[in-house]
Amino acid sequence: MHPLAWIGEAFDAHCLVLAEGLTGRELLLRLGVDPADLFTPEDEDEANEFLWAGMEDYWNWGAARAGEAGGWAFALEPASLWAASDQRLERASGGTRVLCCWCADGSEDVAYWQDGSLVTRFETLTPHQRSGADPDRLAEAMRRVGLAGDETVHLRHAGLALAHEVTGVVLPREETTLALTGKLPADDEAPRASGSGGGEPPSVGSFDFVGGPVGGAPVVRRVAGKARTTPGAGTSGGAGS
Repeated sequence: MHPLAWIGEAFDAHCLVLAEGLTGRELLLRLGVDPADLFTPEDEDEANEFLWAGMEDYWNWGAARAGEAGGWAFALEPASLWAASDQRLERASGGTRVLCCWCADGSEDVAYWQDGSLVTRFETLTPHQRSGADPDRLAEAMRRVGLAGDETVHLRHAGLALAHEVTGVVLPREETTLALTGKLPADDEAPRASGSGGGEPPSVGSFDFVGGPVGGAPVVRRVAGKARTTPGAGTSGGAGS
């Protein structure tokens, strides 16, 4: 299993944004987080309580965790998709390149932006149906992770696999849980889960908790690790790719 698969296993609905050459703080600010709403959790209990609060107030904001790994900034929403709006990704990719992978209700999408322009976007179930200024930019990396051909593809967390293949980024769970955290305001232009238009939020699974889905009592589990890149990964070129 690839090194980002744990995100998809832990969070049924999630959004991961990777931006080359930025800090996690810079990425959160570009995505729309107010500097006054940033903090670093003291422990996993505090991190999970904040995540839970965002779930309860889903249509106003979501929790976003951010940091750096191997020359890339990451911003992970474990329970919302607010970062995935075109406006926010356009702003985040100014002067750099950004890869965004989001998933809800079993649908997983990938968008690749550079210098404020959409390069390519597709749903991982139908990777041959791509849009953007250069739809084939990631074609070789897609082939390496099994997103190739004209048939419907059924691979678990294929978008996250592609994110790792393109950037080489690895995000172990504990370091991500305790990373710089902020409130990411809701955005009407962001993708939504099917059937969630103003009613129930997307299904979000068990989050960082042991003990069941939304509505159960959170019980913290620690996992050791350190953010890094994998040697030999991240083979789709530099900022000029």
